[in-house]
Amino acid sequence: MGVSWSSRAKVAAEARSQDSGCCRRMPPAGRDRTSVPGSDPYHQPTMREQEILASAEFDQRLPMYFMMQALFVLLLSLVGVPLMPIWFIFGKAIHQRQYESMGCDLTARSLNVRKGFLFKVQKNIPLDKITDLAVSEGPVLRYLGLCSLRIETAGGGQGSNMGQAMLPGVVDALGFRDRVLDQRDAVASGVAPLASADVAEDGVLVEIRDTLKNIEGHLASRS
Repeated sequence: MGVSWSSRAKVAAEARSQDSGCCRRMPPAGRDRTSVPGSDPYHQPTMREQEILASAEFDQRLPMYFMMQALFVLLLSLVGVPLMPIWFIFGKAIHQRQYESMGCDLTARSLNVRKGFLFKVQKNIPLDKITDLAVSEGPVLRYLGLCSLRIETAGGGQGSNMGQAMLPGVVDALGFRDRVLDQRDAVASGVAPLASADVAEDGVLVEIRDTLKNIEGHLASRS
């Protein structure tokens, strides 16, 4: 009987140890649990993270566009002409990385643009600052069947690069442009009701103040 109770106690202790925190399933070693929000069940979102409403998709022919751009620059420089065969061989990997580093996410109040793998650039453009998203295509883009989205913001006109971002090779550029502009209009339309609500609230406070003054006047006259 003593051996039986000892065996049962040992089995119970092992069961408790399996349910304890030290034996819970943990994410694989070396994995960054906060690098990709929403993709890891162990990730805890922060207040700075915003829900992504839409993401731009970039055409797979975009690395070829980058390659043609680079070769054209080498051709114009003349001294870079001997480097063209070398760049055609080794530049493919670089332009592929350049393509993979591009991203554009639409959130409730901003457009987040990412590009570059050697020199990374990230721009968070508020939607209420966006004046237009222009669709354009140059000769090379037209040859490849691609087009670009140019983000124009307040303070940066068509002849200026200030406050702008260029997104080449966006798939369904017109559809993504309309999605961004619709969200921008929704943000802009949400400001006016908020202002009118504040005015209405001020009117209610004035009425309450006048009512209290009338009550105080009646009480003073009775006393």
